[in-house]
Amino acid sequence: MSPSAQPAHPPVAASAPSPPDRARAAPRRGQGVIWMPFVVGALVLAAIWLTFFHSPREAQMGEVYRIFYFHVPSAIITLLLFFTCSLMSVGYLVMRRMRGFGPLAQAADRLAGAMGEIGVLFGIIVLVTGPIWAKPAWGAYWTWEPRLTLTLLTVFLFIGYLTLRGYAAGDETGRRLSAGIATIGAPATYLIHIAVEKWGGNHPTVITGNGGGLAHPDMVTTFVVSLIAIFTLVGYLVFLRYQHHKLRDETEGLFLELSELEDERR
Repeated sequence: MSPSAQPAHPPVAASAPSPPDRARAAPRRGQGVIWMPFVVGALVLAAIWLTFFHSPREAQMGEVYRIFYFHVPSAIITLLLFFTCSLMSVGYLVMRRMRGFGPLAQAADRLAGAMGEIGVLFGIIVLVTGPIWAKPAWGAYWTWEPRLTLTLLTVFLFIGYLTLRGYAAGDETGRRLSAGIATIGAPATYLIHIAVEKWGGNHPTVITGNGGGLAHPDMVTTFVVSLIAIFTLVGYLVFLRYQHHKLRDETEGLFLELSELEDERR
């Protein structure tokens, strides 16, 4: 070969993987929690069995009292979800302005959205199961007492939050506005918690006061198992919704990158 001869195939610099390549190379999500549906199902079945076949009949309210084992844990987890959604929204609004905290701010926003969705779901469960219990206990399906009214308004508040968030989609301004609405949920949940103590109402203080209701040890066992079952179910549902939001954001990012690549080739 003469000194001036050039190699037939010059070396080509390795290029960065394209967005589809990165998508195919990404590890499958959820592999580490594939066992969670079985755990959640077992706990829910155990709670149902204890509620209807193990826990004794309540002396005053009879069989309708059994709804207590689903109503009260649902109310507790609803308040926790709304409160945490508010905290995550505050975190998103703060961190989005801080350099280097962009990914963490996005994660907080996704978690707030997931908690808001599941919080509204269980808030509706509370508003449905409450009147079923209230009719034989109070003689009316609904009374406009402070706790009931505040709970209804808070559920509507977070429905508005989710509506605005869904309408905004990937728009940054819409996300900021919806996060601002969610921040109102923190004081709202606190007011729900203290409503009976401050302003009265029909709600008994079954767990923390002298309202009765957990006099028998089997009732305590049933309530604890139901509480664990609902908390585990909610944790799994929040995880699934968070993964959904994360996958949607990443998919939108891939489409944007593909559009930029097509624009560069033109």
